[in-house]
Amino acid sequence: MTTFDAVLSRKPFGDSGYVREQMHRAFKRRLESLCVSVPAARHLLTALQHATPHLEYRTLGDPLLRRAVQQLLTPEVVGPRRKSLSPQSAAHVLETIAQHVEAGAANGPLQGESAGARWLGDPSRTPWIWSPDQDRGFAGHTFTRFIEQQFGAELAQPSESDLAVLRQGCRLLDELLPLTSRGALSHTHLIGLTPGTDAWAGKSSSSQFTVVGIIFLNRKLLQNPWWVAEHLLHEALHQKLYDFRHAHSMLTRDLDDSPNAPGDVSRVVSLWNVPGVDGNNRWDVHRVMAAFHVYVHLALLCSLAEQHASRLRDTYGPLDAPRPMTASRKAFARAHYLAESLRAECWDELGLAGRRMVDWLNAVLDAMDQTPPPAGSFLHLLLDRYLKEARRLREAPVTDDLATTLAALGRSEAETFREVLSAVGAKDPLDTRTAEQAPRPARDDRATDGTADRAEHHATFAQQRQRIADTLLRLAPNGYSLDSLCRPAGRSADEMVRAMVETSSRELAATSAATPANPDRRPRHRPSS
Repeated sequence: MTTFDAVLSRKPFGDSGYVREQMHRAFKRRLESLCVSVPAARHLLTALQHATPHLEYRTLGDPLLRRAVQQLLTPEVVGPRRKSLSPQSAAHVLETIAQHVEAGAANGPLQGESAGARWLGDPSRTPWIWSPDQDRGFAGHTFTRFIEQQFGAELAQPSESDLAVLRQGCRLLDELLPLTSRGALSHTHLIGLTPGTDAWAGKSSSSQFTVVGIIFLNRKLLQNPWWVAEHLLHEALHQKLYDFRHAHSMLTRDLDDSPNAPGDVSRVVSLWNVPGVDGNNRWDVHRVMAAFHVYVHLALLCSLAEQHASRLRDTYGPLDAPRPMTASRKAFARAHYLAESLRAECWDELGLAGRRMVDWLNAVLDAMDQTPPPAGSFLHLLLDRYLKEARRLREAPVTDDLATTLAALGRSEAETFREVLSAVGAKDPLDTRTAEQAPRPARDDRATDGTADRAEHHATFAQQRQRIADTLLRLAPNGYSLDSLCRPAGRSADEMVRAMVETSSRELAATSAATPANPDRRPRHRPSS
């Protein structure tokens, strides 16, 4: 497996030096196109001609600079649209950065004159961690306001323990996947820690194509170095793909140089993700491509982690600690599903470079995985979501409405389970009839509001789901599909399971949305994958 570390770092798609060089050229062309209307663009281009390679790298990768350039360009490409930076502010950003470069600064614009920046690792190729208490002048204040406008909340102040576990995760990546991780992290210039509350609630990590160069990690979850390593690589790979997309025809709409061209249609369902009320597990081509790119790499990382876990346990703790890494088989399965979906649903929306990248990643995936899922299989992905929903119920508010919904779903899921077993010629090994009982009324010796009974019903529902999922996967001859057991003219058992899971997801989402205390109702930015 270690040989694939080198394979995923080769030209053109994996070579970070090449990708950065092409991105730099693209942004210099964009600055050139702004020179007539924005004099500060000419000033910045002139300053960059005399900058050191490191300062040019940090400047052209700076999240605020790239946002300002894109917003100044947008009216010339797709017409006026709402912005979080006014044209005047964006032009002022360019002028401020031009002066920063002209002065021969040691690092990027957002650091200003600060000498106290905390780096993830080697300052020449790893990001630094944002600290709200550091004064960085106009650029820093503008970036702070931009983040608050974009996400509805500010970033958190990192503690020394936060910094320690972040650096542990970085060192772990360097042990497991040195070439790939170093390349990916070189595309990330800044790490912002979120408080995990308000607008950031429920989000482990994230990246956005409209805010390039920065990744966001939930500081509440910075506990396990293995988890940190996975999420650092996950989000850094998004940044690498964003840099590639800025300079190549990854999508057909990129011919217009527009990061958010109108007309995007969500078409691929990420079956393992809970849809919620807004169906946010339906992804457009950009998100499918980004997730595919990540999961091919994560399959390799998680395989190596499982292989070396015992050797590294004394340094980094157990792999199966709270918030463990994704299992390598899950990463492989998701990558295969996304590869199929890109070809079947999104091929016409991929540009030439995008299609070539899919071909390359698919070839690497096939070489790495000697036991791929059968083409078209999806049962394993659906049951992953099925169990994820059950786990989330442990944190859901214990309400009468949810208890009523769970009682109804318990009955309907038990009935579907029996129908699936009948379709594949198997007997019911479970007493699923117990799920047909409604929640018991509260007794005098229990909580007077019935909370204990409702909580018990949550647990019963989750246990039934676990037994159903375990049984179906055990019955599936290859672990991926039940349909080979069905009669030729009979119903598809896999489709029966799909209908059950999708119906339950809708019911649970509707009930959760109607619960005022439910944290899922807080505004969130969309998940990356």
